[in-house]
Amino acid sequence: MRADAERNRSAALAAAEAVYAEHGVEVSLNEIARRAGIGNATLYRHFPSREALLSEVYAGQLERYCAIAETAAHADDPVTALRNCVTATCALQATNRGLADLLASLRPLSPHVEELRARHYRAIATLFRRAVRSGKVRVDASPADLAVLLIANAGLIHRTADHAPRSSPRLVALWLAGLVSRESLEVPPAPTDPQVRRALDT
Repeated sequence: MRADAERNRSAALAAAEAVYAEHGVEVSLNEIARRAGIGNATLYRHFPSREALLSEVYAGQLERYCAIAETAAHADDPVTALRNCVTATCALQATNRGLADLLASLRPLSPHVEELRARHYRAIATLFRRAVRSGKVRVDASPADLAVLLIANAGLIHRTADHAPRSSPRLVALWLAGLVSRESLEVPPAPTDPQVRRALDT
């Protein structure tokens, strides 16, 4: 690749990562090209679709998302592993609005991303089965519960990250407290009334 083409590609990736982190994954490619200081045609030459760009921007973090679940699935203590996996996954969501959206979505991006999603589901299903068998987790707990949490957390992050940043870890802790029986879990304090008002006004 020519040096100027490589610079344009790198500029597009950097701009996309910044814009997605700030606003989520629905930002237009035209806006990303503008932020990168390149023409729309140049952007489309490197990334012919929004999905191609998203896959490139988030491939590394989606690998990490998958690795968190696979490590937890083979841990000696499945209950502690489940708690740590859910906490780490939701914390990963909270770092980036775009990533928050992707972790709560099955939007097709690329064959590589689809394989990561399949690997993640297999690991999470194993983790939940082992945790339920321990007798310390609700017998009806399933990967679907985690999917619902990730959807809720994504919306919460969009609304509260700037004004009530402790809201996400509190939601996760309360969710875990409801899932894991006979275990006292520390729950972060609730957001203050002014924080909630600011988040609702956003």
